[in-house]
Amino acid sequence: MRFSMWCCWSFDGLFGGLLKVVKACSDILPTRTNLCQRKIPLDPACAVCNQHDEMVAHALWGCPMARNVWAMVAGNLQKRCSAAEDFYSLVRELMSVLTTKEVEVWPIVSWVIWNARNRYLCDRKQTHPSNILLGAMTLLQEYQRLN
Repeated sequence: MRFSMWCCWSFDGLFGGLLKVVKACSDILPTRTNLCQRKIPLDPACAVCNQHDEMVAHALWGCPMARNVWAMVAGNLQKRCSAAEDFYSLVRELMSVLTTKEVEVWPIVSWVIWNARNRYLCDRKQTHPSNILLGAMTLLQEYQRLN
């Protein structure tokens, strides 16, 4: 399946926040690295793991918090390498190997990971990876039920 930016828009009606997936592909999510580039005085290191600069690919794919969630997703998403040059490159690679079902799962899980990170960073409430995945799968099932 070829990647299309429009594949993410089909979720927008029910999950307005999925616009963040498109923003992630455009590297315009407010990660610490992007905020630093906009002259906001922050340490660019990931506030969750402190292992790498917080870029979109790291936040949604490479951070141990995200990896713990992806490790529970069955199929190709679980087994993919965590290294990614940038998020758009990661998406292009994933779209070339994922099944149609996995293409539906991927943006929802990414969106719920982003929200869980924000909850941790803003409220200091960490969501267990299994609850992140459960929340994502519940949203996907609701979407599928309505369509």
